[in-house]
Amino acid sequence: MRRIAIAGGASLLCGLAVPGSAQAPAQPEIYDWLVMNVCVDAKGNITRSTPLQCPLSQQRDLRPDEAVPYAHADFPDAGKTSGCAKLGISRRYGYPLKQGGKDEADTQYRLVVGWTDYPPLKQPCGFGRFDARDMATIVAVGPKGASLVGAHHHGQWFLTLGAQAAQKGRRGTARFMDSWAFPAQIPPPGRGDWSNFTRKTLKSDTSAFSAQSLQADINARQLRPTLQLWKHIRFQYGSAARPSATLDTLLHIPFTSATEGGPGAARGSEHIYLTRELGYVTRWENWARDDAPRDVLGLAKRAYGSGNCSPPGAIEGTVAPNLRMGAVIDDKGAGVYKQQVTGKTAIDRTETHIWYMIGCHDFTNVQSTSPLIPENLVGEDIFGAAFMAQFR
Repeated sequence: MRRIAIAGGASLLCGLAVPGSAQAPAQPEIYDWLVMNVCVDAKGNITRSTPLQCPLSQQRDLRPDEAVPYAHADFPDAGKTSGCAKLGISRRYGYPLKQGGKDEADTQYRLVVGWTDYPPLKQPCGFGRFDARDMATIVAVGPKGASLVGAHHHGQWFLTLGAQAAQKGRRGTARFMDSWAFPAQIPPPGRGDWSNFTRKTLKSDTSAFSAQSLQADINARQLRPTLQLWKHIRFQYGSAARPSATLDTLLHIPFTSATEGGPGAARGSEHIYLTRELGYVTRWENWARDDAPRDVLGLAKRAYGSGNCSPPGAIEGTVAPNLRMGAVIDDKGAGVYKQQVTGKTAIDRTETHIWYMIGCHDFTNVQSTSPLIPENLVGEDIFGAAFMAQFR
């Protein structure tokens, strides 16, 4: 794994006990940026305030079995400001499961669920239960960092293999680490980093991944290289017409391929924003290269015109040996957000392309709600016992 610093306060994290371990170590700092916060009083009891209302010094991570008294949603499209539509398109929750993961060496991992709660199409106010439109992702946090390890949505289950998957004797969560990865520690403000990781996603129509069939898939599949960037930025959240908050943010940009410190042949990328206040995720963007096989310009105009996101953040400059990213441009004339990217797309070829933001959900539309315990609604039973057994 090769890294350089990207030019341009770390928070203190109290250790949380890992179920089943005699003495759990303090969690890496990234844990605090994945789990949503709650506001607390002087005795540590949860109050009705939201993390955008109380100081960070009066906040802590949500714990398993605790009820959260708010939801953080995205912003509705311009003009949809009445009735249930004003609640947003979807809501996000980032919370730890009671039961963690482990590997063959009994290394402990916290498992954090990122639940995207969409209401049923015919019930626009029907938030608060896992249904066919919802998505649930599992992020594992270990001593050396965090990785997106699995997901369940739209009737399918996904496992993301990392570099350790094919190593002889590896068991449990370790096989899925270093795939879609986040650093253990957050860089200082204005600084960033990059790394190459290998990954492969397995998809199934059932949660019953058997040990034998999974190992056969691991042995048969080629892991693909990826290039991933991250930077600690200060970012203004909200919609175009309704700024919400300016927060310290870890901006993470993964490219689905890599060539010698360049983005390879990747034509699409997700931009993921993490904050201590709202966790995984606080904002999500979809970007596409100008020659991607879709109506890139049309989608970019639609995303811009929706008005449900403030201008995007950026990682700029020579951010890897063969990758240079320009400033993000708010092109009001064309009605798009765009960025020029020059990078190695093959061993013998460097190309310059314009990338466009073609989708965005800013989840800082924070609303007080009736308290709910997220794990009671989307817990291990939603993923299935056989699926969860892969992490232990």
